[in-house]
Amino acid sequence: MKKILLALLITLFSSSIFASDEKPGRFFEDQPDVTDDYQIHFLYLITKDAEDREWDINGKMEEILLEMNEIMARETKKKSKGTSKKYKYDYRKDGKIDITFIRLDKTFKELHKYPNSNIAPYLWLNKFNNPKKIYYSFSDMGGVDGGEAGVPMGSTFLRNKHVNSSKNKIIKITLHELHHAQGGGFICVPGMGKNAHYQGDRPTQLGHGLALSTAYMHNVEGCPQLVDSVYLTPTSEDPYDPYKITCERELGKYTHKKIMKMFNKQNKKVEKGHWPGRGFGSYCKWQSGDGFNLFTDSTAAEAYELVGH
Repeated sequence: MKKILLALLITLFSSSIFASDEKPGRFFEDQPDVTDDYQIHFLYLITKDAEDREWDINGKMEEILLEMNEIMARETKKKSKGTSKKYKYDYRKDGKIDITFIRLDKTFKELHKYPNSNIAPYLWLNKFNNPKKIYYSFSDMGGVDGGEAGVPMGSTFLRNKHVNSSKNKIIKITLHELHHAQGGGFICVPGMGKNAHYQGDRPTQLGHGLALSTAYMHNVEGCPQLVDSVYLTPTSEDPYDPYKITCERELGKYTHKKIMKMFNKQNKKVEKGHWPGRGFGSYCKWQSGDGFNLFTDSTAAEAYELVGH
């Protein structure tokens, strides 16, 4: 009887929390798009037991994201010596950045050591899986890393000790992780290590700085460069789609020898029934761990239940 009463109390408490999340100006679903172009959709995400700091509706997220895109405009102009580009954000019809609020039905202690292991399948199960969108969350929790991302999703962990909700750190980490959400750093990029990072490259975006380097623009044939990503505007005359390259493994013209070496190495591992391991850039976050298969609702549900501390 006591167990039944306890379960009832927990259910009522949880219901009251979720009901209190309904606030003016808050959206729980991706709002109707104003364009069918590629775009980055942002989320403010908290756990079941977390304080709601209302970053989606009090202007904090939008202020940071707008400033971040101005930095991107400045740095792209510097790197290209003339052409300024920004990220394509998902906007609502009222002109505001479309930010979705998510409260997970798990406490922080119930999450995996690396929270994106749960967040990625949760997004998939809740239909945040448009292949023409990157889904990026400001996750109001701690964790091992300040941020983590792959194609086509990522997170900045606001309460991580290296972030601590600092605007400057949030911008640097988010710019860094957006490289990973677009497949970078590709192994064929000059100076890139096998772990999709430069070695000791702190001043640039792929090293948690602000400046752009060879990951953004280079002259290596058969190797993607961020300047050509479909998520930047103005759109390149010859853009690449990170989802097709990384998740669907359609390389197109990107056949640099270093890419092909890792691509074929992964294929051989999968043929032998092994996990493919790191490829030629960042991981695809929609893959279930079973070869190169993308999530189904069943495999995503299994992944959402993963724990590991």
